Amino acid sequence: MMNDKIKKILAIFLCLFTIDSFSQSNTFSPYSRFGLGTFSNNFSSYYQSMGGASTASLNSFYVNPSNPASYSLIQPKKFIFHTSLKNNTTFLESSSKNEVYNNAKLSSLIFGFPINNKIGFSSGFLPYTNSGYDLFERDDEFEADKFYKGTGGISKLYFGTSFKISKSLSVGANASYLFGAINREKRIIFDDESIFHSRSVERVNIKGYDYEIGLLFKNEINQNDFSLAIVLNSQSNISSKRFELAESFEFSGFSEQVKDTFVNLTQRGELTLPQLISFGLSYKLKNLNLIGEYSIQDWSNYQLFGQSDDLISSEKLNIGLEYYNQNTNSTAYLSKVKYRFGFYNFQTPIQLNNNKINETGLTLGIGLPNQRSKTIYDLSLLLGRRGTTNDNLIAENFVEIGLSINFDAIWFIKRKYD
Repeated sequence: MMNDKIKKILAIFLCLFTIDSFSQSNTFSPYSRFGLGTFSNNFSSYYQSMGGASTASLNSFYVNPSNPASYSLIQPKKFIFHTSLKNNTTFLESSSKNEVYNNAKLSSLIFGFPINNKIGFSSGFLPYTNSGYDLFERDDEFEADKFYKGTGGISKLYFGTSFKISKSLSVGANASYLFGAINREKRIIFDDESIFHSRSVERVNIKGYDYEIGLLFKNEINQNDFSLAIVLNSQSNISSKRFELAESFEFSGFSEQVKDTFVNLTQRGELTLPQLISFGLSYKLKNLNLIGEYSIQDWSNYQLFGQSDDLISSEKLNIGLEYYNQNTNSTAYLSKVKYRFGFYNFQTPIQLNNNKINETGLTLGIGLPNQRSKTIYDLSLLLGRRGTTNDNLIAENFVEIGLSINFDAIWFIKRKYD
């Protein structure tokens, strides 16, 4: 029977995640101005500390929505509930000045359990993209100041299942509901007070479905576990709704008085998400767990209301390793701790002034088990860099600290006594 405490925790975190999903932006990156914003780093501190590699993971103690075929790995009569918290500090660096921003967020809420010895199930909320920026630009030609501001982001609610075809091969699928809003605002303030200033506001609401399938093959090589995996997320057309308002105004004291409205419309359209393919492999060697992943997505096929935003194909390489004590008979607590290290390189879909905007990250982490229960506390540290200062662009150096809590309960057990 499911533990009552887990029920309460699930309800609390579900409320918190829903509030967080519709609150202000969870990032501050000038590059989130393009496309759907910046992509969220890994949903779990466990996977993030492994460089974000997760497609081929064989760890049965964690739910892995990155590959729906992995749900069949969850052990019988188990119920796994997982949530994560993150704090991100970003240092913006340009040719003229430096700035620092900080934000904290609840990043995921997922659970999974086996239906029988061949079928597994999982569901949860995950972050997808974040948009958050507040930029200033001086236009000397028109003697005006330009201000750009963006907030919002997209989250997804997924439902997935997997089927164990044989001892070595599993297949799975996720059906995801993407939802959220991206808000953009532009203001032009002229030096000449006789000229009316202008502002435009755009809000895009996204609500629709996305699907992915996964395969996971596992076997033994020299008595060590080995796995290969592939995940395919097909191109999707998702319903969208856009509201636009453009108007001129003048200042009246501290308030703004509207003078004329140029655009005021609401339209429906589609968001086209390009196909994503991920390949992964893992290998356990004595007291080491090695995992790698490569993914590619052609964002030149991206469109939002018919606009491509001049994005390019993106590629990502993730590598991670985990070290643990092989002596399972030891009673010392430190012998139960797991140590992790990882690296990733992400060629983002953004290219500005002939500069491809790349993101790299170095990750560290530890897994701390609770000896009185099967709860695991995972801590992760990400040191990353995005962008460049070349050609008047902005470089972002960021530090992200994550905490994940993984509850492992026994389910479907009949009570012997009332």
